[in-house]
Amino acid sequence: MYRSSMRTGIAAAVACAVLQLSACSGGDSGTGSGTTTTVTATSVGGTVASGTALVGATVTLTDATGTQVSVTTDTKGAYTIPLSGLTAPLLIVAKDAAGLSAPLYSVLAQVPAGSAPAVANVTTLTTAIAAMLTASGNAGDLASTATLAKVTLANVQLATITLDTILASILTQNGLQTSGFDPIRTAFTPNHTGADAVIDTVSVVPAASGGSLLVSNAATGTTIALNSKTTSSVTLAAPSVAANYLEPLASLLTACAASGTLNTSCSPAIDAAYLEGGSTDLAIAHGATDAAFSGAVFGSPRTLAFFTRNGKQLALVRLPVTLASGVATVLYSIAQPLATPVTVAGGTQLSWDLIGDQSSYAVDINSQVTQRSFLDTRLGDVHRYESGLAIGISTTLNPAVYSASVTGPGLTAPVWLTRRTALGNSTLGLTDAATTTAPVSPATTSSNTALYRWSWESLSSSATFTPSTTTGYYAAQSVDASTVPLYATYVVTFYDKNGAQLGQSSVINPGAPLNAVAGSAVQWPTLLSDFATQFLTPTGSLAAQQYAMSVTWSSLVNGLDVAYPVSSVQIQATPGTADASTTTIDGFSNGTPNNTTVGQYQTTISAGVDATGTQTCTNCPFPALTTGGSRAVLLGGAQSGVRYYNVTQYND
Repeated sequence: MYRSSMRTGIAAAVACAVLQLSACSGGDSGTGSGTTTTVTATSVGGTVASGTALVGATVTLTDATGTQVSVTTDTKGAYTIPLSGLTAPLLIVAKDAAGLSAPLYSVLAQVPAGSAPAVANVTTLTTAIAAMLTASGNAGDLASTATLAKVTLANVQLATITLDTILASILTQNGLQTSGFDPIRTAFTPNHTGADAVIDTVSVVPAASGGSLLVSNAATGTTIALNSKTTSSVTLAAPSVAANYLEPLASLLTACAASGTLNTSCSPAIDAAYLEGGSTDLAIAHGATDAAFSGAVFGSPRTLAFFTRNGKQLALVRLPVTLASGVATVLYSIAQPLATPVTVAGGTQLSWDLIGDQSSYAVDINSQVTQRSFLDTRLGDVHRYESGLAIGISTTLNPAVYSASVTGPGLTAPVWLTRRTALGNSTLGLTDAATTTAPVSPATTSSNTALYRWSWESLSSSATFTPSTTTGYYAAQSVDASTVPLYATYVVTFYDKNGAQLGQSSVINPGAPLNAVAGSAVQWPTLLSDFATQFLTPTGSLAAQQYAMSVTWSSLVNGLDVAYPVSSVQIQATPGTADASTTTIDGFSNGTPNNTTVGQYQTTISAGVDATGTQTCTNCPFPALTTGGSRAVLLGGAQSGVRYYNVTQYND
């Protein structure tokens, strides 16, 4: 009853706020009652930003008839699209150049009369508004012309008023009015003040079962589901520091990268006590080298969460970086407040530096969701979604580690990983069966996976998937990820080959916890059917033994290139029963995929080459696909701390 009355109260306030919203946004004409007006604006434009201006982002406008126009943002994150021949309402989607963050969305229910260009920013805040215009909370649903047609001026105004109320404390902190602020139509500068500071403070993250959540970095335990039923019954907290408190880090880290010193001598950006992934060097801690980061440019750090550990305030931060080669990536680290602020170049003060996660071992844990499709017809091979955790523990960077256990939210019992039998992979794999003690050499696992699954969902109502309760990589029973906190901490315990404990690390998951059903809202890339048929069926032209394969896939979804970017392609091939060997052979892609045409990509995978590009075995081709054997191709990528895998498999 309370939520209903709140919603009714907000709806009643729309009429009172229309004039204020219109004055702030440049004067929309019409009342949202279906009245049409003459459109005279010749273009629409605005700023694309999410923690920083998105330079080189692809902005695609879709009108009510399905017509699409695409442009690219400039060096300030600005875009302009001609409106000639287009019909409102309009959906605007922005995909950052590297695809490292989820696409941003914005809408215009009507285009204002007058000759001035229409303003439509595309930001975290406008994405929240777009999500509130859908029943599912997935802003991407608006790409359907049928759904977009339901976007009216009144609905947009209602969502805007609701958002302003939710953000009241954060708007006040940054000198903005708490009623009448229009994130879509109000021009702003991406300089970490004013409206941009509000964008810095909040995030739109995936909800556990699909849809979207809005969260403030000041209190990530409070989340608001974004959909057509969202109310303003909760106000998000404002952080205790200014949005630009980490801004000096970007230039300091860039200078250190130029000099090849991304280690503890990179003062004052990197603390003398910095330790992460077993290294005192930021590049090495994230699986690279200082040489690889030479000439790299760091972007504005984004704070995902403030938290307290051992009585000390810390922050989980996301560091965007573009290498000299042009390849963009993100690093996650921990920042801490300094006892005394340090004056740096330009007279600005650095009051926080990077301390790292203080782990003596290289390990990362991310939320993961997987789509599994089977080309065979075996009874147990049910098309399905799975979700849980991706647990990365390198055997190369942790040579003394033979096994490890993981405990934490969503894990009802310790999860165990150990050395693999498969060749071509340099990480620990989850144990074949659930265990309670550390595996001892020469025990290994043939599971060939580091994807722990706490939830699963069949794609068809006519087929049910029930995992074995004895494996080490499926939970004994499905877990509801909505009970797992955002940015949860996991404890990883490491053991040597004799089962003796080596040490422990506390690792934060930077992604939102997901149920398997969330896979239905993911924009999935797909293998091109010709390749899948040729390589993944016993009668295919490529079913014989292969040393290297050219893999092709598409990232187009509803005509938009919005699927998560595929950054890793893996082939897993197991010999048939007539083969002399029983060893599974893996192979990984290395380097940037070739973009052969719009939305279509290609890469080459060599058998036995691991994710670091190292040839781990000689004369070890992918075995032929014969009776008793199997092949799988995994299209892996990551966005906003979540890892995605589209797996296409054939089990003979």
